[in-house]
Amino acid sequence: MLAITAFVGMGDVITPETFEWAANDPKIIKASTIICRFIDDIAEHKFNHRREDDCSAIECYMEQYGVTAQEAYDEFNKHIESS
Repeated sequence: MLAITAFVGMGDVITPETFEWAANDPKIIKASTIICRFIDDIAEHKFNHRREDDCSAIECYMEQYGVTAQEAYDEFNKHIESS
């Protein structure tokens, strides 16, 4: 969504083909989505920047796999690096 929004803000420079390309979910957009999401999940958990009723991906991972927060961070960082 952010990529499309950025393209809209560029005005006439962006062609309809650019939007078609982005709509086909290219690898670079998938990777940036994963990177942004996982970095945000780690930061929110580390600094507790979430509301009480929000579910943390880190906490869900910890509960599902019975690991510590650091182990969950490490696993998320592996996905970030591979993306």
